[in-house]
Amino acid sequence: MELQVDDERITGLRDGIPVGWVDFEVSNGVARLFHTEVLPTMRNTGAGTELVVSVLEWFRDNTAYRIVGVCPFVPVVIKRHPEFEALTTR
Repeated sequence: MELQVDDERITGLRDGIPVGWVDFEVSNGVARLFHTEVLPTMRNTGAGTELVVSVLEWFRDNTAYRIVGVCPFVPVVIKRHPEFEALTTR
């Protein structure tokens, strides 16, 4: 999934078409992912999980922020993908 990263939102794109976004805020070295939204036409297609995994990969590869999943879906994805658990404690 391609990502478009803005100041407080990361939008996921498939073939250049938005599928959803994750809103976040950063303070004191912590990125709080507080809202995940998937467009209605993309729901139940795995796009939400793919989006959150891509966002977590982006934070892992491009920042040193600790991740806090305020949005309840983020911890669910992290539990399913334990390779991202280290992001919650760094």
